[in-house]
Amino acid sequence: MSYYIFPLESQVLVKGKLMSEDNHELNYASIRLLSPDSSFVQGTITDSIGNYCLQNVYSGDYLLSISSMGYIPQWHALTIGKQDKKLPLFKLKNNNILLDEVVVNSSSFVRKKDRVLISPTEQQVKHSSTGYDLLYNLMIPGMYVNTQKGSVNTLFGEATLYINGQKADYKEVRALRPKDIEKIEYFEMPTGKYAGDKTSVNYILKKAKTGGYIALDGMQYIGYLAGDYNANLKLIHNNTSYMLFAGHSMESNDGIRTDKKEIIHFPKQKIIRTIHVDDAKLKRNKQYAQLNINNSNDKRTLTGKISLVRQSMPDNYSKSIVKYGGPSVNDISSKTETSQTTLMPSLNLNGSFNLGQTQFFNIDFTTTYTNNEYIRKYSEGNYFSHTEADENLYDITFSTDYNIQLKHNNSFGLNFSHLHSISSATYKGSFNKQSHLWTAETLLMGQYNQSFGKVYMSLQFGGDLLQYCLHKNETKRYLSPHANILLNYRINPEHSILYGLHTGNSNPPMEWINNVSQDIDSLSIKRGNPQLEKTDYYNSYLVYSYQKGKINIQVAGLYWGAVNNVFSDYYIENDKLVNTFRTEGNFHQLKGALAITYKISPNLHLKLSGFYRYNEITGKIKKHRNEWGGSFDINYYWKDFAFNIHGKSTEKTLDNYPAFIDTPATYGAFVRWNHKNWMAEIGTDNTFSKHNRTKMYMDMGAYRFHNSSYSRTYQKTGYFKVAYTFDFGKKTPKEQRDINTTINSAILKAE
Repeated sequence: MSYYIFPLESQVLVKGKLMSEDNHELNYASIRLLSPDSSFVQGTITDSIGNYCLQNVYSGDYLLSISSMGYIPQWHALTIGKQDKKLPLFKLKNNNILLDEVVVNSSSFVRKKDRVLISPTEQQVKHSSTGYDLLYNLMIPGMYVNTQKGSVNTLFGEATLYINGQKADYKEVRALRPKDIEKIEYFEMPTGKYAGDKTSVNYILKKAKTGGYIALDGMQYIGYLAGDYNANLKLIHNNTSYMLFAGHSMESNDGIRTDKKEIIHFPKQKIIRTIHVDDAKLKRNKQYAQLNINNSNDKRTLTGKISLVRQSMPDNYSKSIVKYGGPSVNDISSKTETSQTTLMPSLNLNGSFNLGQTQFFNIDFTTTYTNNEYIRKYSEGNYFSHTEADENLYDITFSTDYNIQLKHNNSFGLNFSHLHSISSATYKGSFNKQSHLWTAETLLMGQYNQSFGKVYMSLQFGGDLLQYCLHKNETKRYLSPHANILLNYRINPEHSILYGLHTGNSNPPMEWINNVSQDIDSLSIKRGNPQLEKTDYYNSYLVYSYQKGKINIQVAGLYWGAVNNVFSDYYIENDKLVNTFRTEGNFHQLKGALAITYKISPNLHLKLSGFYRYNEITGKIKKHRNEWGGSFDINYYWKDFAFNIHGKSTEKTLDNYPAFIDTPATYGAFVRWNHKNWMAEIGTDNTFSKHNRTKMYMDMGAYRFHNSSYSRTYQKTGYFKVAYTFDFGKKTPKEQRDINTTINSAILKAE
């Protein structure tokens, strides 16, 4: 894709009128102005009598796209001079084929009945270097994108990311070249193959038949040692593509410094202990390699992926001064040393099949083997504990999706999936133990989607079988109903209301379902609980959206609840404080949120958000908390440069640990330069902050604690990024790195 460069000339108005072939004015029709290579420039909709106006248009050659539901779309080539231009009357012909409801509500957003299609503007594409950058620049209301961590969260939870309909992870999306992205689908109410997601984002890439590229990128932090470096090679010929990825990341810093006060209520005395970490070191590194082979045609797509991930956290430590109050006062030095190593090969096979014009079938199979090694040593005066754990973990995931489009604005789908994990771990050191555990989840869902005028409805019902078994313990099985109800009411082209209700459940985390007891220090131990029950989830929300011209507004109210939620628990056993887990409590959250995006000009974009949140824990521990917060982002584009400033308020929340957590405000800025195949970016976070501290505290009856911690990674830091791509042959869409670097483990760790 080549960039369309506007000359530095005056801006003019382009006006026109649109009617049907039977001479009726067409209101709310889509008008899009495109560059000669079909890149989106700007857009609008016709008013109540069919008039439209495009503002601030530079002189040059363009394409004008005109479309309206129930009519055959038109394309017109235009040449715009230095004077305002009035276009001739255009008339659209009736289309006897029933089309999806499509309305343009803002310059680059096309809202359909079950999703939003987003065509990135030329400025947004030019000033992005990854898939995350582009999603960030789009400034979608209610969506929060962290480009460095690679996270995408919405009002409804974490978004699941896809590329051309295939699920993607961090490395995959990070490797996308924005200029190869044709458009983005955002599903606030996921249906079809996306059913079951909280929200879904699908990147749709442009197609290419031949060529290839070599891409190199790297990011280095300033202020402490950390970096991420990647290399990609892609070859494509006709319907087959070959992709090879490799990368290395590393980090080394002073670790987290903590001041901690603990009160432990033993039967005969109360122990007060303070811990000050005065020396700490954190080191970790990760390497990965992946080979992808993809073959596709109009009827099917076949993909095979094989990858290898290695992760190491060697020789990490923290040195502390421990003080005991009460009957005697002693200052004791303590040291905690940990190391972890992981090796994870995996294989993924996927087939997507178009069964005629109205049916779709997808099958996916993934198998992963993980070897985890974990070592922890703790010393405190004359006390010493030592743990070595070696785990072999096997994961198998299988899923199928079938969807059929019916004749009366309705569709039907079936989804079946099964996840099976087997863990075998051996513990040595201060205690010897073997732990054998398997967990499984089997889900069958059916869905029915129907349009009724301005209302779109999706009903998803099914059942979920959860199972887990620890060796020499009784197998636990839970058969539970699943339901997702989604209603979208389009009041008019500018206003819409979305309602959702979701129910679900999950097994407890694998690392907590065991009968292992591990020493933390001289007074406390950490213990698993093989009797944990399943957790049931309930989520309901009501969202109002307003979109017109340069402004998008979203107002939402949400409830999220977890019944039999997993909490940390503390009790006294003999002369030790036991930290274990329980499911005898509930977690509730009510949230109100407001998000606004405003495109002040083609070069200046603003995003504001605010929220109120109420969290409550019931059961053995009863706690609640109110919280207010907000954030802002400002983007300004000038020639080859993009400027950004952003900030986020302090957070004072109650999580389901359970614990009260106070997080300091954050702010930052960056400047990005893009020119042809080069990109460079320099940024900074919390520039003038010193020793920003995160606080965590809770009273659990037998145990009370208050932590205050900080790390150099949260302080005055900067970073520098560079990326370069060399294309050979015809330009080729940069392929995703579909490699899962998330490490799974059932090892019980003291931290």
